[in-house]
Amino acid sequence: MKRLLVALIMLAAFFCLPVKAEAAGKTLRIPGPACQKGNDIYYCYTMGGLRMNLMKINKKTNKVTKIVSYKNKGKDTNAFENLNVKGNAIYAAYDLVCGTGASDSYICRIDSKKKTKKLLTKGRNPVLIGKKIYFIKTDYNKEYDSDKDMGIYVMNLSGKKIKKVCKMPVSGLYELGTDGKNFVYSYYNKKGKLSLRYMTKKGKKLGAYKKTESSFCSPSYNLRSTVGNKQYYIAGNRVVCVDKTTNETTVLADFGTGISSYVDNFQVFHDVILVRGVKEEYIPAYKEMAGKGYIYMIHLNDLSKVLLKKYNSGE
Repeated sequence: MKRLLVALIMLAAFFCLPVKAEAAGKTLRIPGPACQKGNDIYYCYTMGGLRMNLMKINKKTNKVTKIVSYKNKGKDTNAFENLNVKGNAIYAAYDLVCGTGASDSYICRIDSKKKTKKLLTKGRNPVLIGKKIYFIKTDYNKEYDSDKDMGIYVMNLSGKKIKKVCKMPVSGLYELGTDGKNFVYSYYNKKGKLSLRYMTKKGKKLGAYKKTESSFCSPSYNLRSTVGNKQYYIAGNRVVCVDKTTNETTVLADFGTGISSYVDNFQVFHDVILVRGVKEEYIPAYKEMAGKGYIYMIHLNDLSKVLLKKYNSGE
């Protein structure tokens, strides 16, 4: 997540990242703060003043359930990110450090039925492909209290048979995604902008990724999400929907025009959309105007909103 905050500063937009986009007839998926299994959506948003437990919401009943705590042995952490789901297991990155100045990230498996969590190995940005977990392996440097990226690795769902796929394909590697066949990885180019590139699961570079469709969108990536004849995208501090048949535009979420306002990210899950953003409001605790964070689940059939979290924006 530290890389995330750096991204936001560099791009003047707060970011976040399961994710889907069209790529050669396949679906691009960059795991993010939420993932779906049937009618259940699992989510965990972190940083920007927020640390939260891994939660579940049933999109039919709107019932919210806690799965596991973000704390590790009673201590605060940076919580979970890059969520993948398979069966009853959720695979995520779990940063045991709390704050933005350090990192100690592990690939973690959460049992959604037993409500338990298990650390599998050091690493970040897990991507589930079939019965394999691909991830960026990390090594903890005690002197600097932070992780160092070691390369892209693969292991089975139990965290065993860990093998190296390739060394770091580029400096400044940010995230991993997949279209089901190949990787898509993002990195900061020499101009300080996030770029997307293809790579095979054996580590061979294939060139730039030029598609623009994704079920996960944030200001860091110039991506849109299309479901049926509806297209969703970020326009300023709003998340909007355009009906491609009628050209009618609908504003789904508007976080205002204040200097502290922005859209963090959204993810589309067929008939609902999860949106995170910050709106400038008067905060009594601060005695001034500041950012108030909101996370919503919005039903796309009637545009009704379910407030999942409200918090004071900050570190």
